[in-house]
Amino acid sequence: MNYNAEIFDQVQFLFKVTGFNDHQLHCVINFQGKIDKNIMKKAMTLLLEVVPILGSAYVTNNGRPYWEKVDASKYEDLIILTENEAEFNNFITSKLNELVAPQMKACLLTSAKDSLTIIMNHMFCDAADFREYLYLLSDLYSKLVKNPSYLPDYKIDGDRSLKRINKQISFKDKVKALILQNKESNKNSPYKFPMSKEKETKPFILTHKIPKDRYLLIKQYCKKYKVTFNDVVLAAYYRVLYNMLNIDPKNDLSIPIMVDMRRNLKVKNVDALCNLSSTAITHIDHNNKDSFYDTVVKVNKDMNSKKSKAIGLNGFVKLSITYKLFNYKISNYLVGKNLKNPLICMTNIGILDSEKLIFGNSSIEDAFMCGSIKYKPHFQLALTSFKDSITFSVNLYGNPKDKENIEYFFTLLDKGLLI
Repeated sequence: MNYNAEIFDQVQFLFKVTGFNDHQLHCVINFQGKIDKNIMKKAMTLLLEVVPILGSAYVTNNGRPYWEKVDASKYEDLIILTENEAEFNNFITSKLNELVAPQMKACLLTSAKDSLTIIMNHMFCDAADFREYLYLLSDLYSKLVKNPSYLPDYKIDGDRSLKRINKQISFKDKVKALILQNKESNKNSPYKFPMSKEKETKPFILTHKIPKDRYLLIKQYCKKYKVTFNDVVLAAYYRVLYNMLNIDPKNDLSIPIMVDMRRNLKVKNVDALCNLSSTAITHIDHNNKDSFYDTVVKVNKDMNSKKSKAIGLNGFVKLSITYKLFNYKISNYLVGKNLKNPLICMTNIGILDSEKLIFGNSSIEDAFMCGSIKYKPHFQLALTSFKDSITFSVNLYGNPKDKENIEYFFTLLDKGLLI
């Protein structure tokens, strides 16, 4: 059985080709005790039947690429078991081969407190649906704990195309987005995060955690001033970058952010794993004399203005038109040539719901998700929350000097959250 390679499948594939990122999604779950490795393996195997496209291989040829279902007997190991922490950590930053099935794998570190890491091909879905995959996996695991013979009677195999969003938007609004949002899409700032010029690099994921007490203070701050959590973090990000990069306030610093376009869906049931995320370019007029509150207000005003004008729609419209008018080769050429991958950006992955991420009786100590690992000179701040704590992450192909720079950045960002 074959499946269409949708527009964002192809765009994510291009990101590796153009040197933006390695198009992998990552999750790490640390348990308070043990989990059943056999049940976990069975749950992952069953989930490939529930979401059959994950058991496919990407096929490229002179025509349009597609996903070809591969017989389960030919799958490479779904889950690796190890007692070696170094092997586990190496797996976290490893890459899947999109030309070989399946498109997700896991590694289980067995110890007094087990840890699980899962990697999924970003070509299939964005972080929002990767999160739904994790909920599906935990639900299957929990049901198998209760009934080892359990077999799911449903499939997640619906429409993965941009039509899900496009058909919700009027032609008039699409035209307005194409014209009025042109400066809010596919734009790049000239500023770069400081990185080593050494050519030898290795992939790494660095994290920084904000504990529960400070997380709750930020939530109180948001409620008091009627701003979002994203507004607060983005404001701190702007302030740190202006100072760290020594940017003249008169010069322009724009930060692209990810936008989940599911906000336009009337019914948000999960019947497919797909990419429905776009980008929006944020911009504020920065002043060195601004207080933290002043910056938050500016960010909030900018975001509210964008949200009132179908935020993120411009990119969807451009891609849809390009791939409709031209064949695969020309479309990919045009997108690859004209797509301005941001040098500095941010993504708020959101909340990993502890009420949904439940693996039987195995309690979770902490968990986080993060996106693809960037190639220099690209830099992305990601954040996710779980059980009233925030995990910031930065993923990069870099070296020890780059790690030092990012650790210093985390220190400034932590101090910059002046709540």
